[in-house]
Amino acid sequence: METQFDMRLVSPAPARVRARLRYSPATPLVVEIIFDLGEEFAPVTWTLGRDLLRDGLSAPAGMGDAQIGLTAPESRTLLLGLYSPGGSAEFRLPRQALGDFLRSTAKLVPYGREEEAPGFLASLDRALASMLAETR
Repeated sequence: METQFDMRLVSPAPARVRARLRYSPATPLVVEIIFDLGEEFAPVTWTLGRDLLRDGLSAPAGMGDAQIGLTAPESRTLLLGLYSPGGSAEFRLPRQALGDFLRSTAKLVPYGREEEAPGFLASLDRALASMLAETR
C-alpha cells in the first residue's frame, strides 16, 4: 500500500518535496519514505519503524538518525528529522496524512500482531542473513 503527499524541507534549505509512504505486510514493522528530489536526482528511500511514526503523531519520538514530533501542541504538522554521517534534513509533514496512512496499515496488520503477518518470518530470515553477510 502506498500514499503520497508534499513535505516541506526546512533544513538545510527550504523546498517542497514530493514524498511517498510505502507499507507492506511482508515487512510489517517498517514504513518506507521515498523522497522524489526531481529529475536530476535519484529518489532517496528511508526505512522507519511504523511504531516510531505512530508515536510521533502525539509526542516526540525517536533517537539518533530519525526523530519525529509535533511542531507545537495540537499542531497540524509534524517535524521529521533524518540524520546520517553524510548529512541531515528536517521536513514538515501533514499530521493528518500520516495518521490516515498509519490507520490504513493497522487495518492490514494490527499493531502488536506484526509477527502474524504473512511472510514476516521469511522477511526476518532475509534481514538477519543480510546483516550477518555484511559483518564478514
